[in-house]
Amino acid sequence: MTSLSDLSKLSGYSKATISRALSGNGYVSKETRKIILDLAKELDYTPNAIAQDLSAGTTKNIGVVLPYVKHPFFGQILEGILDKSFETGYKIFILPSNYDQNLEIQYLEQLRKKAFEALIFTSREVSEQTVHKYQKYGSIILCHKPKSKKNSRQLCRKKNWISKSSRMAPRTKL
Repeated sequence: MTSLSDLSKLSGYSKATISRALSGNGYVSKETRKIILDLAKELDYTPNAIAQDLSAGTTKNIGVVLPYVKHPFFGQILEGILDKSFETGYKIFILPSNYDQNLEIQYLEQLRKKAFEALIFTSREVSEQTVHKYQKYGSIILCHKPKSKKNSRQLCRKKNWISKSSRMAPRTKL
């Protein structure tokens, strides 16, 4: 696979000039741009998506932790997530868990390591306290009813979502 460094060595231009010519950002003369683009085409150069994500500081990856894919409930959630991802340009990764707590913690660790910008949890095998410890590494959305109203209220107060004197709104049936 041809790299930016290869193009730089073969063309005699700096990596910065090669990068500007390929991206179309910044100034590069027309003749230099043509030379670089022709060489890139000849050598079948393809930008490295991982390097682009690192450069942009974002992966646009969202992991969806699903205990079961074939269950209609989870299928509907996934369908909605996918519809929105097409609109926003995010890449969705399906992370099957089969309610395996160790596997779900591995997914949280991947969030910590920046493999994902966010996780959407439809499983509740991992405790809410464990999930909340990972919120500092990225957004985590829980798609299930909290096991404890007390825990929900404590989290909401901690995040300043509700005041100490307010009450949780009752759930309404759809």
